[in-house]
Amino acid sequence: MVGTSVISYRGKEIFCLSVAGLQLKEKELVQQLLGEGMREIRKHPPKSLLVITDITNTGYDTEVATMFKEYAAHNTPYVKASSVVGASGLQKIILRGIIAITKREFHLASTIDEAKDWLVSQ
Repeated sequence: MVGTSVISYRGKEIFCLSVAGLQLKEKELVQQLLGEGMREIRKHPPKSLLVITDITNTGYDTEVATMFKEYAAHNTPYVKASSVVGASGLQKIILRGIIAITKREFHLASTIDEAKDWLVSQ
């Protein structure tokens, strides 16, 4: 489901942002959701938040990549651990750039369940 949510999993809260399946013609929605995510994330104490970002089958170009770099950089102070679901090909290359810029690591997961299991173990 596209959007933001907070889920409880094994006694821990996880912030989820999904842009799964959104295509390049939906850039404005991607930007809106990333903005919503940033507003919610900054409400948390530093280094406290577990985050899942689902980018499965999401359309990417340089503009969308820049949006995600800004999202990740903004969230860095608040995030304890982060998992990205559904990254493939070009998305993995872009993630390497985001990691270099933000000095953050992102766990790459194939499924939401895998991401949740990894996050609660951190």
